[in-house]
Amino acid sequence: MGESTTKEYPQILQSVPALSMEDERNHSLTAAPPPVPQAITPRPLIKITDTELKARVQWIHYTTPHFEISYDKICLHSVEIEQLSHLLESAYQSIFSLTKEGLSERFPIYITDLRSPSLMGRKTSTHFSAGERAIYLVRNSHDSLDTELVAMLTHAMRFPRYIKHYGITRGWALLEDAFGTFLSDRLQGNQKHSYPFYGVEPDVIAHYLKEHAVLPKLFYAWHSLRFASELERRVLAGAFMLYLGDTASDDRVVEFSKYDDEVTADTFKIFFGKNLEQLEDEWSEHLPKALLGYTEIEYREMMEHWKKMMAWRTV
Repeated sequence: MGESTTKEYPQILQSVPALSMEDERNHSLTAAPPPVPQAITPRPLIKITDTELKARVQWIHYTTPHFEISYDKICLHSVEIEQLSHLLESAYQSIFSLTKEGLSERFPIYITDLRSPSLMGRKTSTHFSAGERAIYLVRNSHDSLDTELVAMLTHAMRFPRYIKHYGITRGWALLEDAFGTFLSDRLQGNQKHSYPFYGVEPDVIAHYLKEHAVLPKLFYAWHSLRFASELERRVLAGAFMLYLGDTASDDRVVEFSKYDDEVTADTFKIFFGKNLEQLEDEWSEHLPKALLGYTEIEYREMMEHWKKMMAWRTV
């Protein structure tokens, strides 16, 4: 005898008690809400520490004249690393030619992919670790390995000054991160995959931020005891540094970046002939001109693209 089975179907309608005859007439049956699927999020939510990352990943080592590279055995191929090593050495030479600052010994770089099984769904991103004296390059579905490469190398090649001032000397973190953005734009160009502008003209983004974002003026942020946000340090101050390079000179910006003391509004007068407040006012007057080459639709599309890329980084 065959075993009989009863197939259960999801309950689409359910009866509810009536509160009145009117209620019974109109609402005697209600549609049950569809079940909400428990989807696995495509984005990692829990951050992994550098110590955990190094312990979990199986590393293969690769040496170049200036770098000790360790890369994820599972998700990266030797051909990719060889290509990246040429890019690293080329960027190193380009930065050195501008700043005349370099490495006294090989600098450690750890390279992995956010989708690596070794991370087990944990979150990390490209960053510079002063405590470990190391660079972590992390590829993901939005950013390539070279998205922030120049900025990371800039910190490494100025490490003695970085470790002395970053987060310690007032105004210096803003200067250092803005200079990293400046060099990235000058050496890599503003490409669609390049943080922090993602192919949008820096002055266009700066104009948008000044119009819509609740950010203090650089005049206040630069000498504040409060540690400035990434949006202030990398985006707004980075765009301002590019403006100074365009109006003064790139050499002047490079010399300014080597300033070995507290950065105040009057420090700018030493290098650019005017204090920060005057320079920022002139920049603010200049910013609307950046929109002249675009239609309103083009402007909205550019900003939507940029906001989407920036929003993904904060998840």
